Amino acid sequence: MNYTKYFSKQAKKPSGIFGRFYMSRVFEKGNAELNALTFDTISIEENNHALEIGSGTGTLIKNIADNLSKGLIEGIDFSEPMVAIAKKKNKKNIYKGTVKIHLGDFDEAAFDSDCFDKIFTVNTIYFWKNPVTTLSKIYRILKPGGKLVIGFHDKNEMEKMELNKDVFKYYSTHDLQTLLSNHGSLKHIDIISKKGNQKTCYCITGIK
Repeated sequence: MNYTKYFSKQAKKPSGIFGRFYMSRVFEKGNAELNALTFDTISIEENNHALEIGSGTGTLIKNIADNLSKGLIEGIDFSEPMVAIAKKKNKKNIYKGTVKIHLGDFDEAAFDSDCFDKIFTVNTIYFWKNPVTTLSKIYRILKPGGKLVIGFHDKNEMEKMELNKDVFKYYSTHDLQTLLSNHGSLKHIDIISKKGNQKTCYCITGIK
């Protein structure tokens, strides 16, 4: 396996020593600006029940939970090293009862219908096996009026990176607007953007 494919697979699901020590640092630095835009866009409020899909190192969850005295922020990730890091990083908030971190695949995890006020995810859309199925599940578990936020980088900028296209599926802003609009359930589809130091950050939002 060449390095590009290996790195791409680690970006999808970090594992082993490389995942724990190298990819965690890549995520911390590489996701910082997009995490900040997602933080502003998701607008978690007191007493909200929220979920991050692909919670990685748990940095975004910590940033949200540190500003809350009530409510519950859950995260799910199928990478054992990332879950371990996220749990350690959020130890105080887990103890306080405002954070839960789960090991597992979102598509296979059991969540009750109409249970989340907000669902958000950063830089995971490229890895969704069946986006329509995943969106249908998100719609089912969102409360009426609940909000979805997907943070991503545009196809044109992703294509400049050395990533394996068998692992990553790139999306333009138009592609994602079409995907969410064609789903037919989410309303008020909107794109928010902010220019970063290296890439423009985007969040696409929808309301149940």
